[in-house]
Amino acid sequence: MERVYTTQDLAMLSHLKNSLAAQGIECVLRGQHLLGGVGELPPIECWPELWVLDDKQVAAAKSHIDTLFATAAEDGESWTCAACGEECPGAFTDCWSCGAARAEKSEAS
Repeated sequence: MERVYTTQDLAMLSHLKNSLAAQGIECVLRGQHLLGGVGELPPIECWPELWVLDDKQVAAAKSHIDTLFATAAEDGESWTCAACGEECPGAFTDCWSCGAARAEKSEAS
């Protein structure tokens, strides 16, 4: 068993756990109840942790987590609506102004 990720954001950690479980990677959350100790204990010692049960799946788990964060960073780039020309935040799948769907990115060769 090995720790693959830690953060103070329990919701994010739960999302990562569910995403890994969907990939067939068994994992558990540890220390999530220590968040109540922040202030009495060093903050980083209270952060919940995500642990992968099978050491053989650790590399796959870390790779999947890296891919999730890379995709999130890519989605963070703003885009211009092809229909109305408005600039939209990267997290939006539809234009905030006209409701048109975001055009798929074309891959450069």
